[in-house]
Amino acid sequence: MNSLYKRVSRRSTCFICGKPDWCSYTQDAKISFCARIITNADRVSRTGWGVFYHEKSLFGDAPLHFPSKPPPKKAELAPIEIRDFVYRKLIELAPAINSKEIIDGEKGLHSRKILDFENYGALPQTQSERRDLAREIRCLINRKFPDYVRRQKFGIKGLPGFWLDKNGEAQLWKNKDYLCPMLLIPYRAADGFVHACQIRYMCRTLSPDAVRYFWLSTPDKNQGLSCGSPLHFASYDHFSQHKPLLVTEGALKAATTQFFHKNFNVLASAGVNCSHNEIIAAAELRPLFLAFDTDYYENYFVARAYAKLINSTFAALRFGSHNQVKILTWNPKIKGIDDALLQNAPKTQQSPSEWYKSLCKLCQDKIAGILPK
Repeated sequence: MNSLYKRVSRRSTCFICGKPDWCSYTQDAKISFCARIITNADRVSRTGWGVFYHEKSLFGDAPLHFPSKPPPKKAELAPIEIRDFVYRKLIELAPAINSKEIIDGEKGLHSRKILDFENYGALPQTQSERRDLAREIRCLINRKFPDYVRRQKFGIKGLPGFWLDKNGEAQLWKNKDYLCPMLLIPYRAADGFVHACQIRYMCRTLSPDAVRYFWLSTPDKNQGLSCGSPLHFASYDHFSQHKPLLVTEGALKAATTQFFHKNFNVLASAGVNCSHNEIIAAAELRPLFLAFDTDYYENYFVARAYAKLINSTFAALRFGSHNQVKILTWNPKIKGIDDALLQNAPKTQQSPSEWYKSLCKLCQDKIAGILPK
């Protein structure tokens, strides 16, 4: 990659999707190139990446133009009923209880107060085991959804994480073996269907630039594709508009939060930059509590994304928005709400204006004017 650009990493995640891989940005951090999100992008590259300008004033008043060549047509996801069947079957055939590290490890499910072990999987560490799983699931799809298979030619088409090798054999995840267990985390839609999965590497330690979380996606493989950055509904009551909605980031955080706060509907986005429209739609007339990681105190890119979500929420909610949106805060030395809950750390509810005043001076300067008055 050109030296003018930097790849995202675990320490410096994408300013748009919040993920530590694939994406990049300019060295002055004024332009981001996101491989996952094109919604609200200033333009779309010829390879289908979203290009986001963080300092609009640098480009004057000239209108931004899309490239003359349209981005390549993206493969379509399989219907959610099929994805739900496949990912549930994958978890059933490779359950989390196969791995002691996943269940009882230092950061295992048990330590997070996540006790419904049957809802999580342990992705096999060897390629051969995963290939056997992919072959079995492909056969199950052929029997369960014959009409879909006839239309698509390949039973695994449209299923992120699955792909075909050069011999036409179904494969699952990467074509290599791993040393550490891999927790498989389902992401659920509002109706409870599993529409995507995430992987967490359960290694005790990682190198500084290593990534612990990955989507179960293989867009670079034959007949593979990305799942995007979907919103996860840990719990959601369609019929109770008075039950408050709490939004955090990451399905595991959401599960821990649900254990402690059963009186909340709990959602998880992939990051503070993601799923704003979906969060607003889910909120409807509900009281909304935002509980994202504490990076926003010092990182103005995160603070700006947070402020944009708050502003969009105020614009969309019709009644009493100023009293309806609260930010949950805790000791900023504790990153996530899950650890704050597990450590019984004190938590406070702040209004958007109170939250703004708690930020560092640089963050305040960078997001001034974004929050609603």
